Amino acid sequence: MSKILGLTGGIACGKSTISAYLKEFGLPVIDADECSRAVVEKGSIGLEKLTEIFGNKILKNDGTLNRKALGQIVFSNSEQLSLLNSVMEPLIREEISRRLNQENNADLVVLDAPLLIEQHYDKICDFIMTIDVPKKIQLERLIERDKLSEDEAKSRIESQLSSRERNGFADVVIDSSGTVEQTRKQVIKWLKTINV
Repeated sequence: MSKILGLTGGIACGKSTISAYLKEFGLPVIDADECSRAVVEKGSIGLEKLTEIFGNKILKNDGTLNRKALGQIVFSNSEQLSLLNSVMEPLIREEISRRLNQENNADLVVLDAPLLIEQHYDKICDFIMTIDVPKKIQLERLIERDKLSEDEAKSRIESQLSSRERNGFADVVIDSSGTVEQTRKQVIKWLKTINV
C-alpha cells in the first residue's frame, strides 16, 4: 500500500513548481486540478450538472466549460462557490480515488490538491506538505499569471483558507518565495526525513 503525500498551498504559491519537481524526482503525482478538468469535459455528467445550476453563460461557443465565466460567478460569492464545490467534490473524489488505485505499487504517491484541507483529502494522507509565500508575492504572482485585476486576485485568494490555517495541518511548510533551487533544497531535505 502506498503512502500518500498531500501537497497543497494557496493559489499562486508555487505548488505546481513543487509538483513538477516531485514528478522529476520519480514520484507519481495525482493532480486534483487535472481530475477536476476531466470530470467537466464536454459531454460529461459534471458539465451537464454545472450547466443546469449556473446556466449556459458558463459555456463557450463550442460547448466546453468557460472557466473564466464560472470563476467570475463563484469567486465573488461564497454561496455560489459552496454550490460549485458540492457538485464537483464527489466527482473529483471518485476520479482521485480511481487514479490513486492505479498507483498502488508506488512507495509514495503525491496528491496535489489546492483544496486538500477544505475537501478533507488530508484524512487520506500520511503526510501533508504546504507551499507558502508572503501574501504580497502571492498577489503579484496571481495577477501576472492569470492576468487578473487586483480585486479579482484578492477575491480568489480570500476564497481559500488563510496560510496560517492551512499551515496548521502541515507536516512541513515549504517557503517558495526564494529561487527554485532554494525551494527544491527544502523539499529534498524533508523527503530525506521520511521512511519511504
